[in-house]
Amino acid sequence: MPKTELSFSVDSQLLGELGERLVTRNYVALAELIKNAYDADATEIVIKFIKAKKGPNQGEIHISDNGHGMSFQEVSDYWMRIATTSKVRAPVSPKYGRRKTGNKGVGRFACRRLAKKLVMETVGTTSEKRGLEKTKVTFNWGDFKPGTTLTQIPCVYTRDLLINGKTGLSLILTNLVERWTDSDFNLLRRHVLGLSIVKGVRREGFEEDPGFEIKLEAPEFPSGEGILSRQLLDAGWGKLEGEINNQGICNLKLEAKEIGLKEFGLDEAFENLKGITFEIAWLPMQKSLLRDTRIITKTGILDLLTEQGGVRVYLDGFRVYPYGDAGNDWLRIDADVARRKGRTDDRLSEIASKLGVDPLRAMLNSPRNQQLYGNVVINSGPSMPLQVKLDREGFIEDSSFEDLVTVLRLSIQWMVLHYNEFLLVTGRRELYKKAEELEGLLGDKTNFSFSPTEETTPIALKALTLISDEAKTALKTLPEEQRRKAEIRLNAASEFVKQSYSISEIYLGILKAVASTGSLMFNFSHEIKNLMARLDTHANTIDRMLNDVPKIYQHDFSLFAQSLRKTRDRLDQQIQLFGTLSRTSGETKRQLILLKPIVDEVMMGFQYLIEEYGINKPVVEIPEDFKIGPILEVEIYSIIVNLISNAVKANLSGNGRNIYVKVYSQNGKKVLAVCDDGIGLEEKYWEEVFKPLNADPAGNLYSSLKRRVANDSLAALGRGSGIGLNIVKTTVESYNGSIRFTKPETPWKTCIEVLFP
Repeated sequence: MPKTELSFSVDSQLLGELGERLVTRNYVALAELIKNAYDADATEIVIKFIKAKKGPNQGEIHISDNGHGMSFQEVSDYWMRIATTSKVRAPVSPKYGRRKTGNKGVGRFACRRLAKKLVMETVGTTSEKRGLEKTKVTFNWGDFKPGTTLTQIPCVYTRDLLINGKTGLSLILTNLVERWTDSDFNLLRRHVLGLSIVKGVRREGFEEDPGFEIKLEAPEFPSGEGILSRQLLDAGWGKLEGEINNQGICNLKLEAKEIGLKEFGLDEAFENLKGITFEIAWLPMQKSLLRDTRIITKTGILDLLTEQGGVRVYLDGFRVYPYGDAGNDWLRIDADVARRKGRTDDRLSEIASKLGVDPLRAMLNSPRNQQLYGNVVINSGPSMPLQVKLDREGFIEDSSFEDLVTVLRLSIQWMVLHYNEFLLVTGRRELYKKAEELEGLLGDKTNFSFSPTEETTPIALKALTLISDEAKTALKTLPEEQRRKAEIRLNAASEFVKQSYSISEIYLGILKAVASTGSLMFNFSHEIKNLMARLDTHANTIDRMLNDVPKIYQHDFSLFAQSLRKTRDRLDQQIQLFGTLSRTSGETKRQLILLKPIVDEVMMGFQYLIEEYGINKPVVEIPEDFKIGPILEVEIYSIIVNLISNAVKANLSGNGRNIYVKVYSQNGKKVLAVCDDGIGLEEKYWEEVFKPLNADPAGNLYSSLKRRVANDSLAALGRGSGIGLNIVKTTVESYNGSIRFTKPETPWKTCIEVLFP
């Protein structure tokens, strides 16, 4: 029987696998194209957006670089060949000797992720080196339909010789796949402008490399303001620098406020990470802790860290995603904060002891991931163990990657130990100062001690005793009857202060617990953001697969994709509310605030519980232009969250179905009223519930609630600390307002009103 031969053919679906499915994010697609420009010895690349807001099948993106371009022969041999090995055979660029950043050949197909049509224009030296030639090729990605043979679909091109001109490459992407929003563009801008940290350098045997610059031109989008990375690194409380030498030892250097320069070498050797360097700055939320406060003259530190915070990784000068993205906790820092990790790594416990820091509690002062800003610089080479995943989303998480995480975590912990040292130094200084002030007032120091090692509470109570004793001495000059009455008032006032102090300590304990929960929620929100991005990716993947699925199942798959997006939207509502509360908590400017958007936003935060337990959609009667204030935005959120949460709990406890929110004016005051038809509250408890630590005076709210709702739902509502309404009352009264329960009209069981001046 004669032998016959078979050869592979390639379906056009392969381009979709390499384009839309392998590269799932817009900024990753552009990153691949930017890297190609760097590999072509370009000194700059310009990305221009034209009418990108118009919508699908409209708008354009132009990407142009001034690299060496390609000849027609190179276009034919390399650009038109899938998964070419050209970068393997020539791993460095010809002019500047740059190590090329990719070798998988997927960059050009990433264009499919962005637009339906691509026009590639390039000017390069002819293969005979006799001059320049321009090649233009048009790719209509819609022609490459699944089921067709890739090699049989023609791409129209033109080829012209040029008398003069400049080399380079331009990619014109038209018929954009999606409409670009301000949010989309801002996300892209953050990622793209932070993509490269390539600096000018001279490499032996090549021309001096002037560096590589990325420019964005997008007049239809708000450009925003950028902060130079060097400014951020030098402005924080401290800047940590690390370098792993040829023996694998990580040498650390910390320049920090108050404590100066510190140096240290980790004992453990990380031989597979030789040559890696990093810089990490710690930017606390308090402006006073920064070494240079000028960086936040035009923007708040929270907004700055939201945009710039995180530790990024650069391979051969280019970002490796998703490390350093918002919500990406690749160093597990937020996870430690969330679970209140206090213990220092055993390898650093001796350092902690030398600094006078408790190694069992030192890490309680760790920064959050968002408060760190920095970069890890890795240069590839034959022995570089870290391998980028095929989809360009991070490294393969093998033992080498875990070693990198370990050395960075140890380095950051070493920095945290010195932050504890800083707190001890500054804390002692402030305590000495206060003690000296009190000792000076006392006169006789032998009977009154203000040792800085004493706890704060005894010192505060001793200060109260000092005031009382001094007052009684002064009262001795008064007539006996007048003195006796004054002493009674003085003793009553002193006892009141002591009792208030005691209650405040309990109050503070509760707030600390709430703060711990806040840390957990912070970590939770970042994890959810990662999951949300995956939900979106999975939904898009399902949509692209619909044509490959038998028609009988297409409707079910489409519904599944819709369900994923609906879940993403619901999670987004929760995260947005939490993000708003986190953002506004740092605001110190009182202003007039529109009330209805805040009420609507808070309602969305409770939407799941409302739908899950059959509560009707709340009725909100607030004019769009109704404003409260001047007041802090976070205070308005606190008021609304507490009142709505109580209304939801009352409904769930008493089988209520309705919530009603309205505003009106009364005697020159603005009144916010919240009513529900739930379990109700007897009039005799109307004043009682405003007292701190008195969550449920009637004793039936939470018992009924536990019988009806699931434990996780109860956790979402809060189990009742007894401080919510007290916080609202204190806040409102600080603005000369008031809060009160009123006799409800049918069908309402409870109505509470907040009166603003």
